Amino acid sequence: MQKLLFVFLILTLSLLSPSLHSAAFVAPETEADEFHFVVLGDAQFHQPEKFNRLIDQVRRLRPAFVIQVGDLIEGYNSDLQEIRREWERFADQVAPLDPVAFLPVPGNHDVFGGEKQVDPRLEAMFEEFWGPLYWAFTYKNTLLVSLNSDSVEGANQITGQQLAWLQETLAKHDAEHTFVFMHRPPLLLANAEALHKLFLQHGVSHVFYGHHHHYHFFTQDGIAYTMTNAAANSAHDHHGVGGFHHLLQVSVRGAEVDVAVIEADAIKLQNAVRPQDNYDFFDLTQRLAPRQVALEASGGNTYTMTIPLRNTSRRDIEVLVSCSSADHRWQIEPTVIEPLALTRGGEHTLTLQASFSDQRVPESQPVCDLRVPFQTAHGEWLDFRHRVNGVR
Repeated sequence: MQKLLFVFLILTLSLLSPSLHSAAFVAPETEADEFHFVVLGDAQFHQPEKFNRLIDQVRRLRPAFVIQVGDLIEGYNSDLQEIRREWERFADQVAPLDPVAFLPVPGNHDVFGGEKQVDPRLEAMFEEFWGPLYWAFTYKNTLLVSLNSDSVEGANQITGQQLAWLQETLAKHDAEHTFVFMHRPPLLLANAEALHKLFLQHGVSHVFYGHHHHYHFFTQDGIAYTMTNAAANSAHDHHGVGGFHHLLQVSVRGAEVDVAVIEADAIKLQNAVRPQDNYDFFDLTQRLAPRQVALEASGGNTYTMTIPLRNTSRRDIEVLVSCSSADHRWQIEPTVIEPLALTRGGEHTLTLQASFSDQRVPESQPVCDLRVPFQTAHGEWLDFRHRVNGVR
């Protein structure tokens, strides 16, 4: 008896103490050089409503900061009052990011006047609103460098004092990672080859840019080049060739860097789905009607199709029914079925007659499509659909 009691105690302790049979729990280590930030592409007021949503979504990610790589406004206008109004409007658009720091990079639309050339007055206005036209700072283990790819020193290139500053900035830093941001594609600049060699010489690992309103990514000599587009119009909307609006989330953890491409509107509110909507929709999916019902012969080429309907959701619903067959040889009566009201917990049996003529023997079976207009707690109307197959 004592031996049996001892065995019982050992078994009980083994069930209550998982650590006897598994590794002890260890909390994940913290990483000193761990952070994430967001990169946005062109906006230009092309789709301001989408850009507004994108800004709200970015805020939910709580990045360390946000960098936008140029073409923030429509620009291409020498009317300073109009450009000021555009900057004020844009500042209102990004204001919801606060307290997340917003760091813009100038693009051609931001500094080009009506003649489509760099206007020093517009450069000065950019500096008034947002600070220097090019800058650099170190954040934890990473050097971040922003360049102005269209300056009074030379459009479509990095040259003059800016190039000298860039060479000095890259040479004097020994950060674990170096990221560069600009508007125009760097390998299409007038001095692209020299710039790429400079990046290579000083260990630049990632270069982010916009301008062409699509997404792409490639590596050259170990440098990752990424184009991004926030909400500017694209020539097409084919995802497979980069035609989609998005943001980039760049995550740094020690020596590792990951870039996630997040499509616009993929980030939802935490309360995007209410529990009752979830369960009601699930109930309709599982219990409203069977997937198939038997066709019961009722004489000649005539069959009875009986569909039981049950509303186990916690809302009143209306069921819309339409019946047909793939080769249209079945005649289904009644032809028009009035909407069926089902209170919550309610049931209804729908009885139909399906027939065909001897001269038109079908190679299909009759089907009935059920639709339920379904409104969520947020007011969105969904179109619930369910098909019932008749089987002989």
